[in-house]
Amino acid sequence: MEFVKLIASHSGRYSYSGGSNIAMDILGSFLASDVYHPSSYIEFAFNDCEECTSSNITALEKENGYILLTDLYSEEKIPTVLKMTQNQFVQILTDWEKILKLKPKEVIIKHENDQFVIETKD
Repeated sequence: MEFVKLIASHSGRYSYSGGSNIAMDILGSFLASDVYHPSSYIEFAFNDCEECTSSNITALEKENGYILLTDLYSEEKIPTVLKMTQNQFVQILTDWEKILKLKPKEVIIKHENDQFVIETKD
């Protein structure tokens, strides 16, 4: 099982707290550092005219029904890619929007058997 953990700060923002591998680190950094308005990334997912975009630290690209996330500043020779379906990407962003409103103290995103599951703790 892969995972990434995010912790709420006193300001209500989330910071990356650790992950099981680089792909999950990319997801955690993307959510904590780049996604303040999930709706803009959801719009990107459904916009057939837009094939790629980037944020502060993450590059996003569409490929055959998948969304590919990579670290813009990777030091790897071949950068790690987190590949998820468009539906998975939209679901994570929809859930993240709820998390931003509810502000739980801890968020853990697990990836196992091609499924992403989000758990929260107060």
